Amino acid sequence: MLGKLLGNFGRTRDWGGLAVVAAAGAGMALYRATYIEPRAWGTVCAAAGRPLACLPRAGLLWLQREYLWGAVALLLGLWAFLGRGPFVVAVAAIVMGIAGVENYNATWGMLGAALGAWVWLGATRRGGPA
Repeated sequence: MLGKLLGNFGRTRDWGGLAVVAAAGAGMALYRATYIEPRAWGTVCAAAGRPLACLPRAGLLWLQREYLWGAVALLLGLWAFLGRGPFVVAVAAIVMGIAGVENYNATWGMLGAALGAWVWLGATRRGGPA
C-alpha cells in the first residue's frame, strides 16, 4: 500500500527535497528555541545597545505578527498546485508552511504545506516533474 502511494519516491530529487525540508524545519525550530522563546533575549533586544542577533529576531517576529510566514506558504502552495510550478516551489511551500506552523501562523501555513506536499506526491506517483 505504501509503495503504491509513494510510487517513484526515492529519486535523488525527492531525497534532496526531503533533506531541505528537514534541515529548514530543524533550523527554524532551533533558532526559535534559542533566540525567540527565552524571555532574556526579549530583555536584551529591548535595551539600547542590542547585539546583532536581535536583527533577525526582530524580522522573524515581524513576519510572525503580520502573518507573512503562513501567507507566503499559502501563495507558494497555490503556485505549485494551480500553476504547476517547478519542484522547488512545492518544496518551498512545505518549508514555509512548517515555518508558519512553528511561528504561530498555522492556518495558512498548513494549507500551503499541504498543497506543496500534494503536488510533490502527485508528481511522484505520476513519475513526472513537479
